[in-house]
Amino acid sequence: MNDQPRQTDPAIPTGNNESTELDLHDQVIYETPEPFEDIASGPRWFYLFSVVALVVGAFYLGRHMGNLDTEAHIGFLQAQKQQSGQGGAAAVKTVSGAAVFTSRCVSCHQANGQGIPGAFPPLVKSTYVLGDPQTLVRIVLQGLQGEIKVEGQAYNGLMPPWQDQLSDEETTAVINYIRTELGGNQAGQVDVELVQKIRAAEKDRQKPWTVPELEALEKS
Repeated sequence: MNDQPRQTDPAIPTGNNESTELDLHDQVIYETPEPFEDIASGPRWFYLFSVVALVVGAFYLGRHMGNLDTEAHIGFLQAQKQQSGQGGAAAVKTVSGAAVFTSRCVSCHQANGQGIPGAFPPLVKSTYVLGDPQTLVRIVLQGLQGEIKVEGQAYNGLMPPWQDQLSDEETTAVINYIRTELGGNQAGQVDVELVQKIRAAEKDRQKPWTVPELEALEKS
């Protein structure tokens, strides 16, 4: 039989100890500052710069923007009124003869107007171009077929009519470009009224002109 005293077990924490730990935990939580909402203001130099930029921008626009009325367009309106009063002559000026020539004639007569030897006659220094303007108007409107001699060389082909593709203004513009600018040609200009007159007179013609027909008209 063991006569030694029995050792007692360690003490188990009681409910009072648990309560003490919770109190400490709550105390720590309460010591932490709670978040709050606030508006953080930006740097003062940014606001100062914004105000200065607005003032300078308003001053610039007020000085250079102009008035919101029709005064800024008076020159354009006057020019438009003058063009409408001039009739056909003003309308012709708005059409580029060079542009019409480039889109319609360059493929055959070339950009320099020298044509292609043996195939398409040159337009530079040609009597059919620089002579009676009615001849060139008829050729452009109704076309040309059969043999033609230019600068001593014979050509025999067909130039298509352009009366259904070109307006009076476009026809006048391209003829004036060919007669007065292309390749150094220097001949008188053609009025749109002449183009309108010949178009009306030959409206029933269904075939291209020939050189003998054009020469007979020049002599008549």
